[in-house]
Order: sequence, then C-alpha cells, then structure tokens
Amino acid sequence: MTDKDPILSYYQRISCSAQWMEFNRAMAAELSAGLPADEIRQLFRRIGERVAQALPVARCDTLDQLSAGFNARWAAIDWGFASLDEDADFLRITHACSPLAQSFGAEAEDWAAGFFEGAYQDWFAAQGLPPGLSVRADASAPDASAQLVLRLGRFQP
Repeated sequence: MTDKDPILSYYQRISCSAQWMEFNRAMAAELSAGLPADEIRQLFRRIGERVAQALPVARCDTLDQLSAGFNARWAAIDWGFASLDEDADFLRITHACSPLAQSFGAEAEDWAAGFFEGAYQDWFAAQGLPPGLSVRADASAPDASAQLVLRLGRFQP
C-alpha cells in the first residue's frame, strides 16, 4: 500500500485520539531534541516491558494459544494485532496497526521497534523463554509504519 491509499490513511489518522495527538507530537519533539536515539529506543523498550507486565499473558502450550493471548491483550487496548510464523531459525512476529508511529510521528518507527521488542521479550520470558533467545526488530522488513516485523531467535552481540 502507498501513502495515498485512502483506507490506510484513514485508519492511521484515527489510530491516535485527537485529544492526545498534539501532546504526543510535542513530547516526541522534546525527546528527540533532548536524548540520543538509542536512549529513546531503550526507554520505549522499558515501557514495552512495563505494558507487558501490566497485561500478562496466561501460560500457553501452543503457538496458536500464544498468538491468541497476545492478540487478546492488544485488542483490549486497541493496539492492533500480531501474527506468529515459524521459520527454520527464528519465530517471526508481525505486529500491525500499532498507534505509535501515527501518534508520535515519523521518528517513532525506531521507538515502536523498541517498545515491541520489550513487550514481546517480557511475554516470551514469562512463558519460559530459553536462555540466549531474544526479540529484535527485523531491519530488513519494509514499511514499518504499516506493520512491524520482529524476530525471536539467537542474535550475535
């Protein structure tokens, strides 16, 4: 889809309440002016962890149950939805319709990646994630404003 797609534009526009839009944009400008990008990303990662802790997912036995658990939590706060797909070396997490990029502006794509890395990492850890596995945004995935692709796997430091 392109930026000119009227349906996507509409949903992006309404993803953040009008009462919060200018506040969030002003906060984004101040964060960007006052902190390095990597510190903002880490801040949003910690915020994602806190949100996941506030919205725990019950213990799951299957990937379908886990996906349903994640989506129940996101649906409860109108934060989009996720799909989980197994690959040979990693688990792909695709999160769509997040309000972060729209509410904070273009610079928030990296912040959203940090937020969702933190949230999913915390939820997977609560499920008994084996040591050495972590959640990272997939930098090669296109168009992070429409959906964010993350990977659960082993990564080089």
